[in-house]
Amino acid sequence: MDETISLSKIDAARRQLKVAIRLLFDDEDPVAVHTLVGAASVIISNLVKRHHPDTSWDKYAQEANKITEGEYFRVMRKPQNFLKHAKEDHAATFDFDPKDTESVAFWAVMNLGNFGSLSMEESVLQLWYLACHAPTLDPRVEPYNRVLEVFGDLWQTPRADRLAIAKRVLAQQLADAE
Repeated sequence: MDETISLSKIDAARRQLKVAIRLLFDDEDPVAVHTLVGAASVIISNLVKRHHPDTSWDKYAQEANKITEGEYFRVMRKPQNFLKHAKEDHAATFDFDPKDTESVAFWAVMNLGNFGSLSMEESVLQLWYLACHAPTLDPRVEPYNRVLEVFGDLWQTPRADRLAIAKRVLAQQLADAE
């Protein structure tokens, strides 16, 4: 490709996140997936803080957990900070949990709702995350009724199976949209 790509910050974040979600559902390298999700998440969080501070899901999480903004981002970005820096901790090691990527991607998607409609990848990730992580799914409550309709309850399902189900659902949703 020899053409210049003109894009905004939100376009860049959405492109990173779209590819990351597809790679996540394909069960590709979780470190590479986390790097893309983390980059998109930082952009989205910064844009939400600037343009939609009263509806920031990062802010909601900070308040719910009674922690400061600094504490919140230190926890949320611990894996990605390890993955992108080596100046001060060049000999360090890290126990990476791929499930952290799922949470960072989910909160990024939730924040993206402040900027308009979600893409198919973003929407599927959002419902899938709830199917995998919500402790109870009440079929009388939106969006849980939609989660159950699309995915069922995946809480006890092994991760590899959950990813395979997400990949299948995304492919079907994309095919239906054509």
